[in-house]
Amino acid sequence: MLNEASRMNQRVVLVGLESVGKTSLFSFLTEQRTGEEVNAKGSTVYLKEQKLDSFTVVDTPGLRMDDSETYHAVREEINRADHVLLTIKGTHFQEEFEFLRPLLAKGSFCSTLLVTFVDRMTESTRNKLKNYVIRHKLNVVFLSPTDKTKQRRQQIITSIKEGKSLTLDARNKLASIHIDPTHPKKNWYENRILGVPLAILSIFLMFGLPIFLAYHFSSVTEDLIKQVVINPVIALSTNWPEFLQILFAGDYGLFTLGLYSFIWAFPVVLFISIASAITDDAGIKDQIIDTLDPWMKKIGLHGQDLVPILTGFGCNVVAVHQTRGCSLKTRKQCVSLLSFGSACSYQIGATLSIFQVAQLQWLFIPYLLTLFIVGVLHNRIWFPIKDIKWARYFKTQRTFLQKPSYQGVFFRVKSVISQFLTQAMPIFLMICLIAALLDYTHILTYLTGIVTPVMTMIGAPPEASAGLIFSMIRKDGILLFNEGNGALLNMMSAGTIFVLVYLASTLSACLVTLWTIVKELKGRIALSLFVKQFITSIVSSMVILLILNLAVALHLKVF
Repeated sequence: MLNEASRMNQRVVLVGLESVGKTSLFSFLTEQRTGEEVNAKGSTVYLKEQKLDSFTVVDTPGLRMDDSETYHAVREEINRADHVLLTIKGTHFQEEFEFLRPLLAKGSFCSTLLVTFVDRMTESTRNKLKNYVIRHKLNVVFLSPTDKTKQRRQQIITSIKEGKSLTLDARNKLASIHIDPTHPKKNWYENRILGVPLAILSIFLMFGLPIFLAYHFSSVTEDLIKQVVINPVIALSTNWPEFLQILFAGDYGLFTLGLYSFIWAFPVVLFISIASAITDDAGIKDQIIDTLDPWMKKIGLHGQDLVPILTGFGCNVVAVHQTRGCSLKTRKQCVSLLSFGSACSYQIGATLSIFQVAQLQWLFIPYLLTLFIVGVLHNRIWFPIKDIKWARYFKTQRTFLQKPSYQGVFFRVKSVISQFLTQAMPIFLMICLIAALLDYTHILTYLTGIVTPVMTMIGAPPEASAGLIFSMIRKDGILLFNEGNGALLNMMSAGTIFVLVYLASTLSACLVTLWTIVKELKGRIALSLFVKQFITSIVSSMVILLILNLAVALHLKVF
């Protein structure tokens, strides 16, 4: 039993395998507080911490059986803990307890066993486990989505404050009880014929529909903000010194481009986070991941890596942060693929605008297909698959579908929005400042001259250089190709426009994403990914150009 002094400022660590409901438990215990993300000591693994009155709750990443670095990082956190909340699914009680049990073998911490998804267990196995716990007076708390009451939360907090623990004898007793696993009923996602098409359709609804809604919402909002904020600021800045005018109200100013960034990025992040939170809390996302997992392994990735890649179509910065949930064996590959092939909302909107001005709207689908195909080839070439032994955990434990809860959805959306406002948006504003300074010092004029030979090589006029340079700063920089209300585009063929837009999209991730990759994966890895993407972009652009020229020579109509 802990004395009163030692009960203050306790470090309480949540531990469990993936998809056991730790995120919901963290929000439940911290009363919907999102917490702060920090590095686990001595590793690149991220934790989430939230200070409460008398202790700090630490949410560790879900463990995977193939991820030794995360396992070691979590074990180190357990060694630093005052109390461990060991979280397992009641539906797979025995196998999960056996996997996590060694984590409690050493150390002087207290511990509580939290059993989730109790409502999904069969009545006989649930009663067997509960009666066993009551009979032997074990420190176990049973939880279900419908039973997260104040009394249940108080039961967990009381266990922490009173220093209750699972003794060695208690752990041995729990290990000796035989509880048959409970599997969910088969659903359409597991159908051999319809499963993959249904998963792809679900992905479209998860990400395509939110982006569509966000695009139209931003279109309406942009006009309003221009009239109410941007235009008045521009008019007011006419009497300011030139430097301040460029910094705040110029083409890359904080009140012009910075606010414009927020108008177009925030709705995408908001709507996608809502759709993602609903599918996540309902278990649909796990079903999609499991269904497409075999296809992802063919390109050296895991099904879980699909989540940030798709999120990248909303915002690459948020997607790079989401790769923290990837296996450490595949995180670099995942970042590489989303950096190359996940067209963010800015890039999508700008590309649609260019093709529309050029009267080539039909090029958008071939453009997305080319990004996907070359992106996959890019990963296969630079990151060859090497006898990766994937864990069987995801195959043996199918996910239960359930009705999403308001609390679970709200907490996930709140976390994403908090991350966007505190991490992504400040980077956007910093890039605006850098771009404004480059514009003020006329450095951009010299930079555009550097890429003029590239323009000549693909048959584009030198005036298009600025669009290519600015695409490396921000992906919507390709809107400069619309110069002169389409006059610049009218100077180029459909094939040249296609190659130019593709090259500008893939030559490099934008500075915002590059900076985020540097912070997440360190400079050396970020530089390596940049060089590989640059080479792939140049080579693939030349191949596409060669194919188009060959088609013209053979009088084949491609575009």
